[in-house]
Amino acid sequence: MTTWLIHGINATNGGMDSVGRLTPLLAPPVKVASYGYVGPVTLPCKNGKALDKLLLRIKPGDALVAHSNGCLLAWGVAQKVELSAVICINPALRRDAEWPEDLPVLCLANRTDWVVSLGRLWGRLYRSDGIKLQGWGAAGRYGFDSGQPKVQNLFTDDKKWEFLTKGHSGVFKDDSIRYWAAWMRMWLDRKTAPRQKGRLT
Repeated sequence: MTTWLIHGINATNGGMDSVGRLTPLLAPPVKVASYGYVGPVTLPCKNGKALDKLLLRIKPGDALVAHSNGCLLAWGVAQKVELSAVICINPALRRDAEWPEDLPVLCLANRTDWVVSLGRLWGRLYRSDGIKLQGWGAAGRYGFDSGQPKVQNLFTDDKKWEFLTKGHSGVFKDDSIRYWAAWMRMWLDRKTAPRQKGRLT
């Protein structure tokens, strides 16, 4: 099983300043699936091509950890490939997005993420996001609300956490990343191990 890291838009170095920082902190093998620099205007055109490239690399049983618009791409991959688990970090994805029924999904959200609220408005301006009609939304602020039993929301701005984390990319900051990476690694280990055993027997 490979864990693939998928960055969001405005990533100038292939996502190495955001999701790429998780590479040494998650269980190997971990690979960054960069789709190059994409700005808001070119996003609808490039998302479809990015998804096609991802589908050539990601294999059944792999896991995805995605940020922002990368979560929309992760959703697109999940419709085509049987994944073991998906973690969405501040997803710029609709709250009512429905994932494959047997796929464990963890959404790291926080109520201060105003960037994904802009994404929701962006989705109303563009008829197509390159993946799904009006797929952008504010799940990164409010969590997913489709009621699927294997989809879990975790709010990083809750006061119960040792590293209360806010903002669209707060998880990747120096004072938070090791804490949240350890949490993600534990969750991935718990969700993927039984499925791996099932495939080996």
